[in-house]
Amino acid sequence: MHNKIDSSEGAADVKQDYGITVTDASMSNLDSAENDQVSIIKSHKLSSKLKWKVDLMVMPFFMTIYFLQFLDKTLINYAAIMGLKKNLKGNEFSNLGTIFYVSYLATEPLAAYLIQKVHVGKFLGLNICCWGVVVACHAVTKTYASLMVIRVLLGIFEASVPACLVIIGGKWWTKPEQSRRTFFWYMQVGLATIVGSLMSFGFQHVHNTTIESWQIMFMFMGILTFVVGVLTFVFLPESPLKCRFLNDEEKEEVMQHIKENRTGFENKTYKFHQVKEMLMEKETWIIFFIIVFSLTDSGGLSTFSSQIMKTFGFSSKISALVQLPLGFVAIISTFLCCYLTSYVGERSIVMACVTVPTILGAALFIGLPNSYKVGKLFGVYLLNFNSAIIAQVYSWNAANTAGYTKRNARNAMTLMAFCIGNLIGPQLFQAKDAPEYVPAKIVLLVFLSLACVLSICLRFVVRHENKRRDRLTEGYTEEEKNKDVLLLDLTDRENLNFRYAY
Repeated sequence: MHNKIDSSEGAADVKQDYGITVTDASMSNLDSAENDQVSIIKSHKLSSKLKWKVDLMVMPFFMTIYFLQFLDKTLINYAAIMGLKKNLKGNEFSNLGTIFYVSYLATEPLAAYLIQKVHVGKFLGLNICCWGVVVACHAVTKTYASLMVIRVLLGIFEASVPACLVIIGGKWWTKPEQSRRTFFWYMQVGLATIVGSLMSFGFQHVHNTTIESWQIMFMFMGILTFVVGVLTFVFLPESPLKCRFLNDEEKEEVMQHIKENRTGFENKTYKFHQVKEMLMEKETWIIFFIIVFSLTDSGGLSTFSSQIMKTFGFSSKISALVQLPLGFVAIISTFLCCYLTSYVGERSIVMACVTVPTILGAALFIGLPNSYKVGKLFGVYLLNFNSAIIAQVYSWNAANTAGYTKRNARNAMTLMAFCIGNLIGPQLFQAKDAPEYVPAKIVLLVFLSLACVLSICLRFVVRHENKRRDRLTEGYTEEEKNKDVLLLDLTDRENLNFRYAY
């Protein structure tokens, strides 16, 4: 049976195989592809000069924004050993770590909708300005209630950031290029961890009778973030078509370059059938639980790493410094997940391999007695190894999801899973279990093992789908296999010529 992308028969096949409803709008898209004699996709490489020009225009924004997003939300981790926690009792500090991700999670569906409806670059810049103000407001909040309000607001304004970056990146780079560039902006997690540790150490040497060092730290970072938000609002080039720094010839060259992604470009109409399609796919839920299971430890570490270090007998100042290797571990794992994958492929296998050192870290953390402080400290460092899995998933989403609404919805699902994992993490570290937190360590070990198994399962599911499509398109001509569908807003399920990267 030969089902072609531009035929109603092909759409019917998608409907039959996946149980989705192909709407009249998507059918008309398919028909127009046939009637308008859609052009053939040809591989088009950017000149070295233009590639550098694009990278220098876009990547500094991506890297700075993600650096600030991670650092700003984890400042509370460093502030805990600098005096913030003295006003809290019981599990109140754990709740502060959790409530941020609860608001992040609740905001995600709305953020995904707005990203499709508004100017993405302006929307991103506005959110950065707002969370910069919120970060500065941490300096004047000392009670549990006021801190809870501030953390809720911070979660709301940070919720859209990764999805905005993934959407914008898909308008500039091909799939392998996106993977490599995801490494550069996601590695800011590691850099932010290093800078945060040094900042905490430095600000602890600032002594003032009227204002505490952690308050100065929050004000400084809030002002810096606000300035970056203004620059983003004014200067970030959202897409080649809207970029004021490219001439018409350069814009056309970039557009030709990204056609090979087969993921579409932009569509302001929110298509609910694409959301339904995404929710009915096996891959969606496998990836969802990989993220939840693998990032539970990140949620705990980002909130409690300073306090865990103190249980090893370090002072507050030294506890800040010994967190530096956590940043280097995050950078190394991000390199493995993103940069190497762009050359060797095997995204799911790399994902599974990255969880192995983390499992070893959890085992050391659990199994070694307190007298083996170096070994337990090494275990804590290894726990941060799989923090880059979310970067791999961002790259996976950009490469394997076609349809503008569907991409937005999948990014939202990814961030919702991210939130769930991170809000579970702080709740595992209950005050009654301190300082050993044995139940938390056991849960982390089980979750990480499940993430590794699911990553391997994901590879088999996607390979099976690619082979099925190879059979269905066996009789296609080269023209039929390489039709240009950039502006048709077809999903990866509607376009049987689409092949998934695994």
